Amino acid sequence: MIKEDLPKITGKGTYIDDINPKNLVYLGVVRSQVARGIIKSVSRPESALLSLTWEDVKTYMPVPVPPNIAKSSKIIRMPVLADGRVNFVGQPVLAFVVNGRYEIEDVVEEVSIDYEELEPVVDVEKAMNSNEEIHPGVKKNISVDLLLEGGELSAKSRADVVVSRKIKQNRIVSNPMEPKGVIAHWDGEYLNVYGSFQSAFRIRNDLREALNISPEKIKVISAPNVGGGFGNKVPSYPEYILAAIASMKLNRPVKWIETRYEHLKNPTIGRGVLSDIKLYATRQGEILGIEGYVAVDLGAYNYTINPTTPSFIASLLTGPYKMKFASIRALGVFTNQPPTGPYRGAGRPEAALIHETLVEDLAEELGMDPVEIRRKNLIGDNGYITPLGVRIDPAGYNEVLDTAEKYYRKAKEIYKDKGISIVVFTDIVRLSPGEGARVRIEKGKVKIIVGTGPHGQAYSDTFSKLASEVLGISQDVIEVITNTTEGLKEGVGSFGSRGGTIGGSAVIEACRQLLNKINMPIDKALKELNGVEVEVFYRSDDIFSPGAHVAVVDVDKETGFVKILDYYAVDDVGRALLKEEVEGQIIGGVLQGVSQVLLEHAPYDDNGNPLFSSIADAGVPTAVEANYNVKVDEVEFPSALPAKSRGVGEAGTTGGLPAVFIALEKVTKMKFEKTPIYPWDIMG
Repeated sequence: MIKEDLPKITGKGTYIDDINPKNLVYLGVVRSQVARGIIKSVSRPESALLSLTWEDVKTYMPVPVPPNIAKSSKIIRMPVLADGRVNFVGQPVLAFVVNGRYEIEDVVEEVSIDYEELEPVVDVEKAMNSNEEIHPGVKKNISVDLLLEGGELSAKSRADVVVSRKIKQNRIVSNPMEPKGVIAHWDGEYLNVYGSFQSAFRIRNDLREALNISPEKIKVISAPNVGGGFGNKVPSYPEYILAAIASMKLNRPVKWIETRYEHLKNPTIGRGVLSDIKLYATRQGEILGIEGYVAVDLGAYNYTINPTTPSFIASLLTGPYKMKFASIRALGVFTNQPPTGPYRGAGRPEAALIHETLVEDLAEELGMDPVEIRRKNLIGDNGYITPLGVRIDPAGYNEVLDTAEKYYRKAKEIYKDKGISIVVFTDIVRLSPGEGARVRIEKGKVKIIVGTGPHGQAYSDTFSKLASEVLGISQDVIEVITNTTEGLKEGVGSFGSRGGTIGGSAVIEACRQLLNKINMPIDKALKELNGVEVEVFYRSDDIFSPGAHVAVVDVDKETGFVKILDYYAVDDVGRALLKEEVEGQIIGGVLQGVSQVLLEHAPYDDNGNPLFSSIADAGVPTAVEANYNVKVDEVEFPSALPAKSRGVGEAGTTGGLPAVFIALEKVTKMKFEKTPIYPWDIMG
């Protein structure tokens, strides 16, 4: 049992909505009912304590854009409240504050908004071929247009075989158990912000930029428990900015708790990727390279990391394979839907589905064994630089494939007429720029503050274990505090499979420096010293976690319903810091990868209206659908970091998506062009 899970499973956890400071008031938001239009008039509610429109706030949501992308792109940031135009159903138009939560719906009914409706552009392919400009001056609705190209481009002429795939990975709502929530309290000197966050430091930075307040005046603390994140709780949202503005105007704490229905229509939506890629190879099965395009449906605005998503996916399309060249056009396209943002994997699963379907098609075209074609082209264990310049560190590529092959061969013996796949991938672990940690001796105990923000990863148990190993003391005298800007100069957060590896390495380095600083046995220091501390910011480049997954799939011939018969996940975890947690992360990730293939979708009609109003409509599986076993097998090829681990928070999703997609193609003897794949797609 992981100790820190006990309060959650016994119902004693504390979430953001359990926190109720004195004099609390509530934020409500009136949202657009049309997908695209000009606002002609807005009536303010009379019964609210405060109401806010664009004229009252006049600020935009921050978007971090690297210089190389900013220079060549049309960046359109999302207004915190609609700035005279609306561009998706659910966009915030007016905010208000009331004394009681249950007044919110009544006040929403008081507000009247008059629109001049415009024709929305909803489909990404139509948007990039349309003369209708969602944002004036953005031709073909293309925000980002980059060519990623490198290697020996002339190698294409040596190809004997070319296979191609066009796949549309439809948009998915990121659905953590707990929707978003925040409490903002301006106390006259500091803006105190509590919420359900993955990154306290990211929230502080976003608030600083949107509100033009010094970061020293902003304190951000996550609630003790965060009910899941999946990337959705990394950035700030308009409601966080609005709660802060309202608190500064009223001098009272302001709470906003998102309803599930609001969450379904709000940023950030995941996936939304259209790709059309060719793979070039020789008759002997040597992969020469790839070319084509990736177009990401950004939704209505540039938001959170979505300007970088197209090039990120494009950079990963070579996968774990040696190639001579790559030439990929990376497009970010506006549509009249909620903005796209990170969803578990955030580009990694999308890329894996693209390269694994191509490699599988190549194997079929050449009549080669699926394992052997992958082994022939695998980058090996000693590191590799891809044609696009991505530096992949040494890891256990051969061992994960060899181990997975055993499961694959056994499955082929047992299941004669089922769909059986094997896929190989490598997950980038986003360690850069690093992570902060402070270790302090205080009243006979060791207090550790780490900049990461757990949303289900057992960081307290993990970091106390690592500190215990370095310091040589019991975990019982170690207290771990995470996800707060208080007590730490610099931190980053939890996303991109980074937390345990980079956070753990920062803890190890801080503990080592503490031992050097005290220059006495730790037991003696705990008795004699108080307030001695060390703070570090441990820096690292990104690393990679290879994996190889095997899926066994069957289809009911009468209904088209799909059943997962067996699933094997082999992942290089570097070092398993907490075995139970590693297994839980991989199994949970596989579930989300499988669900993208079979269930999850956030469809909109031609008028930009969502065709879903519940998590059931959006395809979130219940325990009935998730009734398959995942066999987890860890390979341990230590990373170069002090923690020696490799993050696997996204590995299950990255493997699960292509593994089940390809297995389903094999059992149906069909080729699919989209996710999800419904029973009626199979039955024709």
